[in-house]
Amino acid sequence: MDKIDVRTAPVIANDQVAPDTFLLRVQGTFPAKPAQFYMLRAWGINPPLSRPMSIFNRTDKLLSFLYVKQGQGTHLLARLLPGDKLVLFGPLGNGWNQQGDQIALVGGGSGIAPLFYTAKVFGKADVYLGFHAKPFLLRTFKQVAKQLYISSESGENGQKGLISNVFQPHGYDTCYACGPYAMLEALHHTCQNAGVPLFVSLEEKMACGIGACLGCVVRTTQGLRRVCRDGPVFRAKDVIWND
Repeated sequence: MDKIDVRTAPVIANDQVAPDTFLLRVQGTFPAKPAQFYMLRAWGINPPLSRPMSIFNRTDKLLSFLYVKQGQGTHLLARLLPGDKLVLFGPLGNGWNQQGDQIALVGGGSGIAPLFYTAKVFGKADVYLGFHAKPFLLRTFKQVAKQLYISSESGENGQKGLISNVFQPHGYDTCYACGPYAMLEALHHTCQNAGVPLFVSLEEKMACGIGACLGCVVRTTQGLRRVCRDGPVFRAKDVIWND
């Protein structure tokens, strides 16, 4: 397991890549596995909690995060300018481990965030991205995807509809997914029917990031598990879904 540490790093860029969606880059050498995350903050006492962010990309010189501006914390992150300081706590979570040669990565909404670095590390993975509106960062994802498949509600730049309806798991050794629970549950049933293992990275609100507060607990076949400490990656068949 990588050493968990608290560090302060300078912001290199904080670019808006779509409405209310930003790509934040910080300078420094940080350890990371695909689907791990960091707790971020760029403020003092208020708000009291840091914000969990999946790793979008990592190089020897930088770490980047793709996030949507929603609440108070992300609004403050969106104000960051080059040269500003960001506090990072991590890396946290268990991350994804590559299994098999024929791999599919599926992301919907903000769940596309961990897929770029995953595809970069795994290599030769097909990537499926679902968007609510106009797709973005497609050229970026094409750099690391074996094949890139896109869906959106409008059908712009890809197929029309939900990515969970577009994706077919047949022919893959293993599938990995991140996104809304409804999407993950649908993919679970699809992959289960096809006999293809599915690993999901769950998105939950977090307070501490280390499992102490029990604020991100989910039900599994092994009992209650903490997304931050026991996850965020779980076998889909171990998660107790809404059905």
